[in-house]
Amino acid sequence: MAKTFVLHDESLNTQGFWMVTGGADLEQFKKNPIMLWNHNRSWADREDTLLPIGHWDNIRVEKDRILADAVFDSDDFSQKIAQKVEAGTLRMASAGAIPVETSTDTGYIKQGQRYETVTKWRMREASIVDIGANNNSLALYDTEGNLIELSDASKNPLKELTIQNNNHMKEVFNHLKLADNATAQDVLGAIKPIEKENIQLKADLKKEQDEKKLLQDRIDAIELKEKQEKRASFDKELADAFKDGRLSEKEDGSVKKEMISLYESSPDATLTMIRALTPRKSVSVALGDSKGESAWEKRQKEIEENAKK
Repeated sequence: MAKTFVLHDESLNTQGFWMVTGGADLEQFKKNPIMLWNHNRSWADREDTLLPIGHWDNIRVEKDRILADAVFDSDDFSQKIAQKVEAGTLRMASAGAIPVETSTDTGYIKQGQRYETVTKWRMREASIVDIGANNNSLALYDTEGNLIELSDASKNPLKELTIQNNNHMKEVFNHLKLADNATAQDVLGAIKPIEKENIQLKADLKKEQDEKKLLQDRIDAIELKEKQEKRASFDKELADAFKDGRLSEKEDGSVKKEMISLYESSPDATLTMIRALTPRKSVSVALGDSKGESAWEKRQKEIEENAKK
């Protein structure tokens, strides 16, 4: 029983384009439905080319796919391919097509597409292949029947898509100072320097933020030290004030608590206030004469003078 292959479908191939099934012209192909191996044809000036390995039968279109049944020739090489097909080792076929018309209309553009869509084309041959460009593979021929190497941009008959079809792209082009027919590669080329500059700006910003944080840490350390020194000075001044009588503590210790509370709300003013208080005079000073000599000291002197006599 002949194996049925998908010769074509509308999936996006690895080259970045697709072909419309409804635009396929199969008439010439049906007259000579040649089957090749990996699109290799027999050329008189080449020793490594191969003869056709068979032909295609029951060629038909089902929805977006073109199907056909493989009929292999009886020569040794063709039968080797047939055996691998029968064993399931080879499962892919590839359409050899000649583009006739293309379009960049947004209705024909798929996500990730790089080249314009082939809307009309002629089937030239179909091959059994080992690895295809997409689910059904694809090969292109020029109008003279020469197989085209799609990786060669100079020979590729399809134009690379511009992205002007997007309604918002004109504004993007203006910002990037690109022409209206700029390609995706043009946009990438314009974006890369901006991306590089952005990375550098982020690095500079981080460096600036790190330096700013380092400076702030130093300022915080200085302020903390000053605060600690000022508090130590207050604690000493408060203790001295209780000793020299500028302040008198109550039994519940409320005076000290009140001074500390005042200091926490207004450090400088509280410290200034305590320093401005007048120390309490000692009893000896309070009882002394105008010269500052106390009665006790005066009596002691009298006793000492009498003893000398």
